[in-house]
Amino acid sequence: MKTGVSGGATLKISYIDPTTDSRWDQFLNDQKHGTIFHTSAWARVIKDTYGYLPHYYILEDEAGKIKAAMPFYLVQSRLTGKRLVSLPFSDYCWPLGDEVGDIKLILDSVKKEIGGNSALFLELRGWQNDAPPSNLELTSREYYVTYMLDLLPGLKALNESFHDNIRRGIRQAEKRGIKVRLTTGEEGLEIFYNLNVITRKKLGVLPQPQSFFQNLYRHVVSQNLGFTVLAESEGKIVAGVVFLNYKDTIYYKFNASDKNHLRKRPNHAITYEAIRYAIDNNYQHLDFGRCSPEDEGLKTYKSRWGAREIDLPYYYFPKVRGITTFPEDSMIYRVMQRVSYIMPKFLFKAAGSLMYKHLG
Repeated sequence: MKTGVSGGATLKISYIDPTTDSRWDQFLNDQKHGTIFHTSAWARVIKDTYGYLPHYYILEDEAGKIKAAMPFYLVQSRLTGKRLVSLPFSDYCWPLGDEVGDIKLILDSVKKEIGGNSALFLELRGWQNDAPPSNLELTSREYYVTYMLDLLPGLKALNESFHDNIRRGIRQAEKRGIKVRLTTGEEGLEIFYNLNVITRKKLGVLPQPQSFFQNLYRHVVSQNLGFTVLAESEGKIVAGVVFLNYKDTIYYKFNASDKNHLRKRPNHAITYEAIRYAIDNNYQHLDFGRCSPEDEGLKTYKSRWGAREIDLPYYYFPKVRGITTFPEDSMIYRVMQRVSYIMPKFLFKAAGSLMYKHLG
């Protein structure tokens, strides 16, 4: 694609498919800022479910070794436009590399593909450690936050640091007969999917395609990179959370629950079980996931576990745009909610399968 010289060495910029190029996971394994969203396993889920084209831009040396990278998928939609996104349906997925100069070389090359028939804009979801240098000419949008819980203090110390509301919720779940189980089987994701459809119907939010969870099992959970925790009451599954795991971090990714049983605090029981499991298995962090400013209740819930709030700005070139920039209280979201409420369930599921690929 392009060649250049850095420090006397000849370097090449190109893009690869991480699902077929074994160098990707070798490179990622050495990156301390690599996340579950950078893995080839997650890339396979996105590729197989939505059919997007992977454009993982890399800077490689003369021996073909990757020095730096910027993962993107090319999303092509007649409804929402053509763009490069790093990465669709991921909370964050920043550039990787030890030298900012190397990342700049890649970004400068990617920018030249923006406009015309290639892509209208690019979206970078986050930046490792800090904001990108101003000379990269990216435009930021500070909207989302994420929440991170440090697990190193151990279960006893964390118990003492939880908000009173959290400790009370854990006790109530136990007293009201909530039973939780952790599963790495495909059945757990099937159960979760069915509950997820019901939950999102009541929220007025389109559900992910069932194929997404099938691919999540095939590429992620079956490879020991995820698990499901289900909460049961009187023989019925009333809540579930899908967690992902990579290196030293557990990721709280998808939640579904029966609102008729929320007073029994099943989500408290699930979260506590996940924390206990994570500590027992030597994980150091629990990432509670992305929140928007409108999610005040969810933000409060996450912070009460002792998780610290972290700003999660996204970056764009040449300017901020795209469907993900619409606030969750905007007219377009309210219309989508109203339509979702009145759809029959079978049509609601079909709409999710049809429309979700336009939302990445």
